[in-house]
Amino acid sequence: MNNDIEDIFSFLKINHGFKTEDEVLFKKYFQQEVFEKNDFVLRAGEVCHKLYFVKKGLLRTFHTNQNGIEFTRLFASENEFCTILLSFSAAIKSVANIQALEKTELYSITFAHFKEFLDQSEKAKNIYTIILENFQNFQIKRLEFLTSYSSLEKVELFLNENKDLEQRISDRVISTYLQITPETYSRCKKLLIS
Repeated sequence: MNNDIEDIFSFLKINHGFKTEDEVLFKKYFQQEVFEKNDFVLRAGEVCHKLYFVKKGLLRTFHTNQNGIEFTRLFASENEFCTILLSFSAAIKSVANIQALEKTELYSITFAHFKEFLDQSEKAKNIYTIILENFQNFQIKRLEFLTSYSSLEKVELFLNENKDLEQRISDRVISTYLQITPETYSRCKKLLIS
């Protein structure tokens, strides 16, 4: 596990400017967790007490409406953070789930430890600001994406921007992300490939 933490820390050092003192705090506060394919990291109705960093694998956050239809909100893969932000920050029940789409290795930090980490690390505060900005930008782009494009355009954009993810996610789950039916996704994909 120590080598794993050092690998993750190397990423944080290169990409976010973490320093040696931040590494000590990272090792102190983050715990390693492993989930098998299709395991739930969090179920709707539970409070999301943790922020996750994906070491290896793939997560999705999604909710199910009253008719039983799933809506995938986002995917988080290697070297990305994932949580249900409102539940995590306000300690309220989540309306969304977090699910592992393949065997997934995570580093997690509880909200209480996260606050301590932020109090002790200027770099952690900077990363949290970046996470919040990226999340806000993602939500704006996602809303524009879902409301501005036809089904065919959504599929084309998704395939162009997510070549690596498309191979790792079932067509059914991708269709819940694009908010189209699996049949429409399959039809559009065939049109674009041929």
